[in-house]
Amino acid sequence: MGLKVLPKSDWPAYFSELHKEVEGKEVKIEILGQTLGDQVLVRSAKLIGATYEPKEDALEISVKGITHVVDRPQKISILQENGSIVAIDVIDIGDRHQLMTFA
Repeated sequence: MGLKVLPKSDWPAYFSELHKEVEGKEVKIEILGQTLGDQVLVRSAKLIGATYEPKEDALEISVKGITHVVDRPQKISILQENGSIVAIDVIDIGDRHQLMTFA
């Protein structure tokens, strides 16, 4: 397994292509943080798309029926196994982890 921290300059291009990388996979989205506790936002859904908007400094993650917005992401890490994306961890300004796992 390989963990890679994605430079902020790469975020717009990376997320505009993400749906192609995970096509056919189900995504689970969890929010992990001390103040909120751990919450499952999406148990299992197909990723429609993801977009990082530099002007708004926001990451939008769209699945069927919901768009989750991460305001002012601070760090984005990608976990890969055998060249496939397993998980994406986005840490927001409140030090909460928005964890997307793919299966």
